[in-house]
Amino acid sequence: MQSGAQQQSFFNPGLAFPSLTFDVSSNLGLQPSYSSQTLLSSQASLPGADVNSPEVFKQNIQLVQGQIVRVQSLARSALTGIEHAYHPGTNPVQTAADIAALKQALAVIVDFLRQTGVGALPLDSPPVPDNRTEEQLIAEATRAVQALYERQKRLQEGASVVANLLGAVDQLPALAGSQSQGSASRR
Repeated sequence: MQSGAQQQSFFNPGLAFPSLTFDVSSNLGLQPSYSSQTLLSSQASLPGADVNSPEVFKQNIQLVQGQIVRVQSLARSALTGIEHAYHPGTNPVQTAADIAALKQALAVIVDFLRQTGVGALPLDSPPVPDNRTEEQLIAEATRAVQALYERQKRLQEGASVVANLLGAVDQLPALAGSQSQGSASRR
C-alpha cells in the first residue's frame, strides 16, 4: 500500500512532464466567495429566533436553494470547460478553477446541511415558470398525438404490405402445383 504522498504514475516516466502539474484540489489562489461561516451568519439574521422555528428552517432552505443554483452554475461552467478543452481559446486554468470552486461549494453545502438539519429533507429546485398559454400547450399536445398517430398508421400499412407479400408467396407454390398438374394432364 502506498502512502498518500506518493502516487504511482500510470504513464511511462520517460514521457512525463515533471514541470507541468495541475492541482485541482486547491483553490488556485482564489478567495472563496462562500463559506459555511457565511451561510451560518446569514442563518443568524433572525435575532432572537429559535433555531428550531419554522421561520429559521424556511430561511435555511432558501439559503441552500441559493447555493444549489450556484453549484449548478459552477457545474455547467466546469462541464463546458471540459467539453471544450481542446478548442482554441479554452483556458484549462479557468476550468480547473471552476472545478475547485465547485468542490468547495459542495463542501460548504454539505457542512451547512449537517449543521442546520436541512439535509434531512430532499431539496427540490424552484419551479421553472412555463410561459406557454393553454392554447399553445393544447396545440403542442395535438401535434404530438398526430405525429404518433401518423407513425402508427405507417407502421400498420407497412405490416399489411409485408403480410400481403407473404400471403402471395404462400399462394405461388399452390399455383405452380396446379399449373404443373394441368400441363401434365394435357400431355
